[in-house]
Amino acid sequence: MKMYQSTLAALTIAVVCTAAHAQAAPREVETEFAAPNLQGQHTARFWGFRLFNAELWTPKAGDFSLDQEFALSLNYLYPFSKEVLARSSVEEIARVEGSSPEDHARLERKLVDCLVDVDKGTRITGVAEAANRLVMYVNGRKSCTISYPNLRKRFFGIWLAPTSRDARGAKKLRGNG
Repeated sequence: MKMYQSTLAALTIAVVCTAAHAQAAPREVETEFAAPNLQGQHTARFWGFRLFNAELWTPKAGDFSLDQEFALSLNYLYPFSKEVLARSSVEEIARVEGSSPEDHARLERKLVDCLVDVDKGTRITGVAEAANRLVMYVNGRKSCTISYPNLRKRFFGIWLAPTSRDARGAKKLRGNG
């Protein structure tokens, strides 16, 4: 009887741990990748406020590189206007590059046209299809395709590069934290 209880307890723990670790990819990620792999996840916070939950999805398991195809999904927990999202994106790109946000005015206009005002529960997923192109989804529906020089590293580096303002969060998303 004791052996049965121990085995049952071990199986229960294994099932619970597997269920907690297994996570379904958003439908837009499943559309893009045949067998999506959750590379990492992180909750971004600012002054104690939870801003968004982020998940990084790749087409297959393994070491992450900004040079590969991937999808970054942000589930917002706080409202932001599309103008604030676009402006803060180009400000971060400019910060990393040592340039001015005005140097990226064309990208900012493209982002404003592509994004929506977000509320708690809005999901935006960006799929890095190529070095210069991304596809954006809002709540599972394709919103736009943006082309811009070196877009994958510039734009997604905001969340994923070692130079990210949240370097610890970037490390967790890449699966190293």
